[in-house]
Amino acid sequence: MRSRLFWADRYWRHIVAAGRPILVGPWRSEVGFEVLYWLPWLAAWRARYQVPREQIIVITRGGAGVWYDAGQTVDLYEYVPLAQLRQAMLRDAAATGSIKQQTLTPWERKLLPLIAEGLGLRRYAVLHPSVLYRTLAPWWDGAQGLSATIRQLRFAPLPVPSPPLTLALPERFVAARFYARHTWPLSEPTQQYATALLDRIAGALPVVLLETGLHTDDHLDFPLPGVQALRLTGAVTPSTNLAVQSAVLAKATAFVGTYGGTMQLAVRLGKPSLGLYTTLEGTCYAHKVLTEWLAVQQGTPLCIGRPEDTRVIGDLLVPPVRAVATIGG
Repeated sequence: MRSRLFWADRYWRHIVAAGRPILVGPWRSEVGFEVLYWLPWLAAWRARYQVPREQIIVITRGGAGVWYDAGQTVDLYEYVPLAQLRQAMLRDAAATGSIKQQTLTPWERKLLPLIAEGLGLRRYAVLHPSVLYRTLAPWWDGAQGLSATIRQLRFAPLPVPSPPLTLALPERFVAARFYARHTWPLSEPTQQYATALLDRIAGALPVVLLETGLHTDDHLDFPLPGVQALRLTGAVTPSTNLAVQSAVLAKATAFVGTYGGTMQLAVRLGKPSLGLYTTLEGTCYAHKVLTEWLAVQQGTPLCIGRPEDTRVIGDLLVPPVRAVATIGG
C-alpha cells in the first residue's frame, strides 16, 4: 500500500511539473457524492500538488462544470446521450451491485480517448473518481473517523455563475425537490406530507420546484400536481440541468426536500435546508455526519430528520416563540 502511494505521488508530481493536461473524471454518479466528496477531495489533491487550474480539464455532466475551478470543462452529454449514459450506469450497477465509480469501466476507457482527440490532446493524464472511492472507503466503512476524513478534504465556496434563466424568479423564495429513493419512498403518506408542507410554505413565500422532467439517474421526482409553485420543467436541457438547478438554489432563501444530493448541494451553497427521510436503513450514516459537520462549520442552518421529528421541533419551538413575542410586545 505504501509503495503504491509512493509511486502515485511521484507520478503526479512528474505530470504536474511537465504541464501535461489532466482529464479529471468522468464524473457520472450522484450529485451528493460530487459536491460532498469529489469536489473537496479534488481541491485538497490540487493543493497538495499545486496543480494550475489551466492544467485541469473536468469531465462531468448536466452543466455541473460550473462547480469546478478548472481551465476547461467537458459535458458528457455532448458525447453520450442522456438515455444511453443512464443505461450504461444501470449496466455497471447490475454488474458491480453499486452505481459508485469504483473502477474505470470499459466504456469509459473507450470514451476518454475520444474526448482527448476532440480536444486536440495527444499526451494527457487521467484522474478517475475511482481514486476517491479507494481513498475514502475507510470512512464509509466505519474504519476511519471524522477528523482523519476532514484532513483529506478541502471545502471552499462553490463557484456558481448564473446561467441564463428563462424562468423569472421571485425576489425571495424557497427551492424544493422531493424525489423517491429508498430512504424517502414514494407513498401516499410521504406524498401527502410533501404536499402539505409545500402548501404551508407557499402561504408565506413562493416555492420553486426543482422538477426538470428529465430522468437523469435512478431517482424520480414526486408527482406534486396540486402544489402552487414555479417549476423548472421545460426550462432546462440535459446539458444545462444541474447548472440551472444550482443557479436557482444560489438565489433561494432556503431549501426543503428529500435528504440527499440536492439538499447537500444546497448546504454547499450555504442555504438553510430541511432534508427529510423516513428511514436511514440501507444508506451510509457517514454522509449525514459530514453534511451536518459542514453546516456547523459554515454556520448554515440545517435540519435532517423524519416528518415526526419536524413536528416535535415545531411543537417545542412555537409556544416559546409566541411567548417571547407576547412579552416583547
